Amino acid sequence: MDESSINNNSENFSPENNEKDVYKKTVKGRTSNWKSKWNANKKKSSLPKNLEGKETFEEKTKLPETPNESHDLVFVDSHAHLADSIYRKDRKDVIKRANNAGVSQVISIGSDYESCVRTMKIASSNSNVHAAVGIHPHDVKKLNHGILKKIRKFIDDPNVIAVGEIGLDYYRNNSPVKSQKFWFREQIKMAVKSKMPIIVHCRSAFDDVYKILSEENAGKVGGVIHCFTGNWTIAKKFLDLDFYLGAAGPITFSKSDELREVFKKVPLERILLETDSPYLTPHPNRGKRNEPFYMIETAKVLAELHEISLKELGRITTANNIRLFGIDSNLKKGVFTYEYKENLYLNITNKCSNSCFFCGLIGDGLFKGSNLILDQEPSVSDVMKEIIDPSSYEEIVFSGFGEPTLRLDDMIEITKLLKENGAKKIRLVTNGLGSATNGKDILPDLSEYIDAISISLQAGNSESYDKICKTKDVEDPFLEVKNFIIKARNFFQEIEVTAVNLSGITNNDDCIKIANDLKVSFRSQEYVHTN
Repeated sequence: MDESSINNNSENFSPENNEKDVYKKTVKGRTSNWKSKWNANKKKSSLPKNLEGKETFEEKTKLPETPNESHDLVFVDSHAHLADSIYRKDRKDVIKRANNAGVSQVISIGSDYESCVRTMKIASSNSNVHAAVGIHPHDVKKLNHGILKKIRKFIDDPNVIAVGEIGLDYYRNNSPVKSQKFWFREQIKMAVKSKMPIIVHCRSAFDDVYKILSEENAGKVGGVIHCFTGNWTIAKKFLDLDFYLGAAGPITFSKSDELREVFKKVPLERILLETDSPYLTPHPNRGKRNEPFYMIETAKVLAELHEISLKELGRITTANNIRLFGIDSNLKKGVFTYEYKENLYLNITNKCSNSCFFCGLIGDGLFKGSNLILDQEPSVSDVMKEIIDPSSYEEIVFSGFGEPTLRLDDMIEITKLLKENGAKKIRLVTNGLGSATNGKDILPDLSEYIDAISISLQAGNSESYDKICKTKDVEDPFLEVKNFIIKARNFFQEIEVTAVNLSGITNNDDCIKIANDLKVSFRSQEYVHTN
């Protein structure tokens, strides 16, 4: 691909005149990456003794576990250079300010050997900070196998959660291209062998970065393309490698309209927020030293692009960090009510007659930043206690990691109470097997209180349905679902058929044809790989 078609106007970021002092004071090498073996019980540090104590670090900083000043906002800054000397005098305050703004955890990045050592010390002294170690492409000209062996030992430190910042930089070319490529491959191999995710620096080198990541099977461990500034074609290629994309200050810049359009298309489940502190301070604070505190400005832009609240964005992107880096969090488990956009979703069971291979129950149980794996099913009163004002939602939807109609009586009781308390609209998302599993036609009961129904079809014939859904205890489930759709037309004015679209695996054309033949609407749900 001609790289001239890739380098949009948001790639060539240079500091404004009043930012130059900040750049001059910072270390030349820049890094970004982290992995996940976070352990509350710190092991003995693997820092080399001859480098311990070279710089004065704060004493153990345990940030308060009480709600921060931003109420219930929870974010992770996935890329900051806290070891930079510009933070020497106020590093402790920088971390506190971030926490008070809702940035509860920071991944601090190493870029050369010395900054990796300092980064690990900072992480060991601050429970809210994790470390990533690696050699930045600017600095690989000084790298050798002896140093890389030492970096490899750092990975065993429990505070280290990723390998990075590593990659290619053809914009500056501070190291020979041949050396950049060689050491990028060597560090990827190190990460794959150690089962560590990687944090990738990519500037004016999209084609070669993609080629090397593919050839070295980096998708086995995953990672993030730090501070992504490419176009949608390039973004799609990295997403197809199962990499995340880092959203940093540039998406707030006035001339970054194209970049904002790219991040509007990227699924939220594949985005990490970052600052790249002390660089790339987001608008409206350009010209100031960047720090994790300012990441909220980037979050505001991303939330607006995806039309969700800051709280929802924080929940989702924090879950992304948990998935990729395995960091600890206070993410609530066993969620049975969760908000998304204008709607409230009810996850009342994890039981299901189907075992679809793309179901979140088979993975980590996270959906839109909520952990939907239930330790026990909530009672009717449990559900109602969590819903303060049913009338405040555009829709209340029975949908989660399970089939709601397997708790038919409880579901109907909840819908009655919701209607009595002012619910505007109630929707059921179902696999369409409820009549078979309940031994009776459930549509008359459903239609009394439920306003709309979404029925998952998943395939256009019995053979394909069996392969995808692996239904238990229902004879010819595909025919059962199809008949359920036909009958539902007599009970609901608003009815839709849905199917998950997995590129190269499923074909929704047959589902669309069935929906058209039955004269009901069809909605394709794009599958977002997260595990």
